[in-house]
Amino acid sequence: MSTLTSRAPFSGFPRTTELLGSLVLRSDPSSARLAREFTKVALSAGERGEVAASLVPVVSELVTNSVVHRTGPFSASIHLRLLTCGTTVRLEVHDDEPALPAPRTATSPNDESGRGLHIVAALTTRWGCFRTNTDKCVWCEIDAGARSTSGERS
Repeated sequence: MSTLTSRAPFSGFPRTTELLGSLVLRSDPSSARLAREFTKVALSAGERGEVAASLVPVVSELVTNSVVHRTGPFSASIHLRLLTCGTTVRLEVHDDEPALPAPRTATSPNDESGRGLHIVAALTTRWGCFRTNTDKCVWCEIDAGARSTSGERS
């Protein structure tokens, strides 16, 4: 299970950070599907396909959260970025919603919410959120170097 932190991107990383891709999405339910497809293509093109099985459901969850929990104008955009630094792949989802996400717990097996950030924590090495002067970022990282050849984290 990953840890929640509010640190900014790749703090303390001495290596070069590479942008695998970025995408601007509408705050619309169809955006999760587009984000999944973008993530698969960007990871494959960046030769990081080994993390796709974990990162694709995570990007879907974070983009869906951004759409569902909007309180501002529905037409506002969501900015998605995929970066790599060494063996770490980082996903960032930016939106202008001021509230930072907090994990909740589903109260019954039939609840439709309360599991998303737990899924993010289970599938990533680290995750967190922070505010900038203009938006909020929810991010996660998967350290491919911390996984064994079977794909499990060590």
